[in-house]
Amino acid sequence: MKELNTDVLIVGSGLVGLVAAHSLSRLKYKVTLVDKKNLINSANSFKDTRTVAVSEGSKFFLDNLSLWQFLEHYAEPIKNINVYDRSSCNKIIFNNPSKNKKLGYVIENKIFSKILINQLKKFKHTKTHYGFNLIDVELNNRNSRAFSNDTIINAKIIIAADGKNSQIKKIVGNKTFKKNYNESALVLNFTHEKKLNNTAYEIFYKTGPLAILPMKSSKEVFQSTVIWSNDNTFLKKLTSLEDFFIKSFMEEKIENIVGKINKINSHQIFPLSAHINDSFTNKRLIYVGDAAHSIHPIAGQGWNLGVNDVKNLYELSKNTVIEIGSDMFCQMYNNKSYHKAFQLFQITDKLNSHFLNTNNIYRSLSNVGFGFIEKNQSLKNKITNYAMGV
Repeated sequence: MKELNTDVLIVGSGLVGLVAAHSLSRLKYKVTLVDKKNLINSANSFKDTRTVAVSEGSKFFLDNLSLWQFLEHYAEPIKNINVYDRSSCNKIIFNNPSKNKKLGYVIENKIFSKILINQLKKFKHTKTHYGFNLIDVELNNRNSRAFSNDTIINAKIIIAADGKNSQIKKIVGNKTFKKNYNESALVLNFTHEKKLNNTAYEIFYKTGPLAILPMKSSKEVFQSTVIWSNDNTFLKKLTSLEDFFIKSFMEEKIENIVGKINKINSHQIFPLSAHINDSFTNKRLIYVGDAAHSIHPIAGQGWNLGVNDVKNLYELSKNTVIEIGSDMFCQMYNNKSYHKAFQLFQITDKLNSHFLNTNNIYRSLSNVGFGFIEKNQSLKNKITNYAMGV
């Protein structure tokens, strides 16, 4: 049995885990990143055309970590977000009150991951181990220990970044409150006729929200991603059809925005659920990202909420007075991170319920509310700043 020592053990090499590794590596901690699978080199990574919506606040943090300079070329800036309730007649147009800032940026997952992994290689005190099959965890006052079939890793703290179905959480036993939505999300990557001019769209249909996110495109080919929440059975039937019929159906929904759909590059379906842990900490253990919480994608804030966890971790880790992994450290992290996560868990759930309500009186009141927000620039700016994380 091989035994390794490190300051920080990060379990999970998704985007949030990788950002956590960068943030602590920059603070000169000895970091070990482990994962059961190599997500970049797996065959599935090339099929994954999901995108990440990066808020201005997250971009600012990535810039502080000297990462944004490598990501910027692949990021499509969002200058405006047009929100429609059922139709463009009931709309709110959001834009950034600060001319030198954007509402957000859209980047492909796999490109994002490759850049973070490549840049992580610059830190000589940071090690990455794939094929690490976690089978047990020990937590005590002095350190934490993670066990695979042939390796033991001793650390001052374990950061669980291993997603919704966190293996660490199953082993340790932290409780989770979960809500399953009776819907799934269709992620559809396609090229189209019209240029979106850095504008994203969110259309609230009675069946669920449909978001259109412009991706980095060439002068000749415009590319976007649709994220559509809908009934799982319906989405499976739709995606089982030939591309010609999928294109025809989607054009009925969004042709006035994107023009003719030229080619469907990929489509994937993901079941929708939300959850939040009873606590984001344990003895010498903290949870970040989807291992701690997940929310309905209605506001596109899930990944940025995970970055907020890492930002809180980073700020606390800079404080050399408090030992990383100590009870005080973990409790302060929980205090800084839990409230915002719980708040967004509730907000996104209530927003989804609001827009799914088909009662005529309720919809009329909703339209009045949309009109009020659209005419109130001060209120729109507050909503915008909250969503941007600034």
